[in-house]
Amino acid sequence: MSRLDDAEARLEAAVARLEAALAKASKAADDPELAAALESARRDYAALREKTDAVGGRLDATIGRLRDILGDGPG
Repeated sequence: MSRLDDAEARLEAAVARLEAALAKASKAADDPELAAALESARRDYAALREKTDAVGGRLDATIGRLRDILGDGPG
């Protein structure tokens, strides 16, 4: 089998997987319980994202202060 044939076979398989996922997702969109679970997961993700951003900022500030103390700061 040539490289082109291999690539075409992989592309066809990928398209088939995408079509199957789309069909499954469209069926799931009609499920109110699943929609509620998805919305809950999105809210949880947003809350966790805010917390990780805050912690990341605090860590960056602490690292900066430690570098200043140790004399390893920029400049």
